[in-house]
Amino acid sequence: MPARTEEPSGSFFLGPVDGHTDADAPTWVAHCDGGAWPNPGAMALGAVLVSPTGAVHHLSQRLSGSGCNNEAEWRATVATLREALALGARALRLHTDSTQVRDHLNAHLSQDGAGQPPPALPVALQAWVDEARALAWRLDDFCVRWVPRHRNGQADALARQALGLPPKPVLTPHPRARRRRR
Repeated sequence: MPARTEEPSGSFFLGPVDGHTDADAPTWVAHCDGGAWPNPGAMALGAVLVSPTGAVHHLSQRLSGSGCNNEAEWRATVATLREALALGARALRLHTDSTQVRDHLNAHLSQDGAGQPPPALPVALQAWVDEARALAWRLDDFCVRWVPRHRNGQADALARQALGLPPKPVLTPHPRARRRRR
């Protein structure tokens, strides 16, 4: 059974017990995002998958029905995992700007029961969570990382494009900017 390790960002990794990735399973990297406009409203997903050789694959799809941003995030996660598996990925590092996705997938990866379980989700979302978990377990090596929205811009732009919206302007904090304490 794969081992679980944690890093300071709260992200967890599912990997081989000995800590070494199989040489035949180089790691793919994916960024995914889902959005609803208005919220709730029309939903779309965007994802960028990069193979170990550097080949880039894009997903940009308007989703059927309407729903909230959380459902769109889960549907984007499931679509990204499906696409990675279809492209032959065996190891995947998934980046998302959804803390809900990170927390619920990480809770599933946790083997030792440490920490608090994430809050329960509505039944409609739980079905997507269960599917994402099942897909993640089909990979030999998997981790999910939370990234700030401005570092997930390409996936966000693809989701917005599917909704017919322009990309959001990316505002990154200046490296020397200090946060004001209130």
